[in-house]
Parts: sequence; C-alpha cells; structure tokens
Amino acid sequence: MTMKGSGSYEEAEVCFSELVTPIGRLFVGMTESGVSDVSIGEVSESHYRRKLLERTESVRKDPAALCEAIRQLRAYFDGTLTKFALPIDLGTITPFTCTVLHEAAEVGYGQLTTYGEIARRLGRPQAFRAVGGALGRNPIPIIVPCHRVIARGGGLGGFTGGLAVKRALLRLEGHAIPDAGASPFKGRADSA
Repeated sequence: MTMKGSGSYEEAEVCFSELVTPIGRLFVGMTESGVSDVSIGEVSESHYRRKLLERTESVRKDPAALCEAIRQLRAYFDGTLTKFALPIDLGTITPFTCTVLHEAAEVGYGQLTTYGEIARRLGRPQAFRAVGGALGRNPIPIIVPCHRVIARGGGLGGFTGGLAVKRALLRLEGHAIPDAGASPFKGRADSA
C-alpha cells in the first residue's frame, strides 16, 4: 500500500462509488493519487456527495474508476483478502496523524495492538490519547486498519463507524472481543 498526501483536495477531482457490505453500505472516494475516503454509515449518496464537496469542488460518481478498490473491499469482506494493495491519498492530514496511520497500516490481518503500543513505537509512550485521536481522524478506515487498535486490557476504545462496526470487523478477522476488562491478548500483560 502506497500512502502519500496530495497537499490539498481543493483542486482534485474526487470520484466515488459505493458497495453493500456485512457492516452496511460503504462509500469510497478516490483522487487521481489514490483512495482518499471510506465512509461507513452515510445515510445517502447525496449526503456523501455533500461531504466530499466540503473538501473539493469536483465530485462525480464513477464506479469504473473505483473498480479495484471495490473489488479489494469485497474480497476483504468475503475473507479472501488480508492485505490491501491500493494507492492512498491522505490529503492534508497532520504529520502526526500520517505517522500514526502508517503505524496502524503495519498491524496485520487478525492481529491486535493497543493505542499505547503505537505511541511507544513512535517514541512517545505517553501519547496514547493523541494516537487515539489521530486514528479517529483516519479518512480511510478498513483499508488503514485502525479497527485493529484497541485499548489496554482489551477494551475496544473507539471507532469512527461505531463500536458495533469495530466489533464486527474484528469478528471477521477472527476475534471475539469480550466485554470490557477481559483481554483478547490471551494472558499477555499490556499497558495503555
């Protein structure tokens, strides 16, 4: 997966498409540089189009432009794809958020890590809340698997698409996340 920022979406045309998945309808947006948006829980195509128009002046529905992204997302939900191979356009996110998303992208299918572990990998062990905030700004959930990052002790933490969606994604990858307090790390001690 290649991640880069375009610097701005204002002048970029964003093409979009949609697909129905086990977690509901997803809308996917893409610039010429790569996938720039995955939205979970949008109420309508017109609402999604308005959301995109807040960032750019040119938006069009173009399923053909997104056929590979849609194919890979379908394969993920079918259980036949464990790693996305798509170009990513992170737009104008902050350098810290970009660094956090790069770390989250390294968490493999079926694996879990914590906000604290990502903070430690970044050399900022006390920044686990900032890591959570950065993951909450992930414009391309599922493809950049922020759902694989949980709270210490096994709590789900947060997720832009809601905790029911996060739990469903983790279930798809082989994790049955128990109620808060029970650790999915199978006895491994973990902090933040």
